[in-house]
Amino acid sequence: MLNLKKTAVAVLALSSSAVFAGTMGPVCSAVNVTVPCESTAWDVGARALYLQPAYSGGDYGYAAINNNGRDVEYNKNWGWGFMVEGSYHFETGSDVNLNWYHFDKSSNKSYTIANAGGVGFARSAAGFTGTSKTNPKWDAINLEFGQHVDFGEKKDIRFHGGVQYARIANDVTLAATGTFSVGQAAPFTGTATYNRKPTYNGFGPRVGADMDYAWGNGLGVYANGAASLLAGSSKATSTLTIPGTQLTRCASKPTIAPELEAKLGLKYDYAVAQGDLTLDVGWMWVNYWNVTQTLAPSRQVSEGDFGVQGLYFGLKWLGNVA
Repeated sequence: MLNLKKTAVAVLALSSSAVFAGTMGPVCSAVNVTVPCESTAWDVGARALYLQPAYSGGDYGYAAINNNGRDVEYNKNWGWGFMVEGSYHFETGSDVNLNWYHFDKSSNKSYTIANAGGVGFARSAAGFTGTSKTNPKWDAINLEFGQHVDFGEKKDIRFHGGVQYARIANDVTLAATGTFSVGQAAPFTGTATYNRKPTYNGFGPRVGADMDYAWGNGLGVYANGAASLLAGSSKATSTLTIPGTQLTRCASKPTIAPELEAKLGLKYDYAVAQGDLTLDVGWMWVNYWNVTQTLAPSRQVSEGDFGVQGLYFGLKWLGNVA
């Protein structure tokens, strides 16, 4: 028995020496992944959007006229939009969120061509003056089912899945006054007008993740991402009008359009008597592929993309339900 006690004391002494010797370095423990305690709450919020639209694929809505009479892309005008949302929170970090993004911006531009050139639909040997007008519109309605997960004290992620409905449209008008020709027609003096209206409506599944990192004292930074795959219809009409002649073309086809979006931002949470207020500001990027069609006279139909990017800022109120 005495030998057994001596052996146990020796083992404990060796173990203590190994612990205090520092040969193994610091020992890290895994961070617990948890969900919030069960609760019920509502929230409502709104954001102001200051966005710049972008088209690709030969969209005449963003073709400026330079002194050589060529179609060139110019800096799209920025415009205001909004986002409104509402959520219901229940059980252990689950929620249902409905949000709506809206953007509608009309832009006008005047130009003068003093030498030979054209605007893509009319060619002139003497030059002409004209105007261009565009009115891009974007609406996106998202229904999301989310789950909040905490990764330690400062990091959390809201995983969500749901559906999106999107509508993308543009109303483009180019007008030119002077002496010019259209296609193979004989030259004439007057005004030629070209109008096109592409429209896309799509609906499909949507998934994403909202990642937050809390700095403390209510301040935090976040990065959100989401993706959708929309099935819908892409339609376009174009009308060319010259004195005595009007040419109209139409196109429609089913289109599967992928969509990606991302946000980076800062937020501040402030507790009030009736709940919590969250102020946030950030930058967003959204892009849809193959959602526009160009129907220019004497040209093949071409597809293009639509996107927006820019600043947003807003306020959300969260109220707990007893």
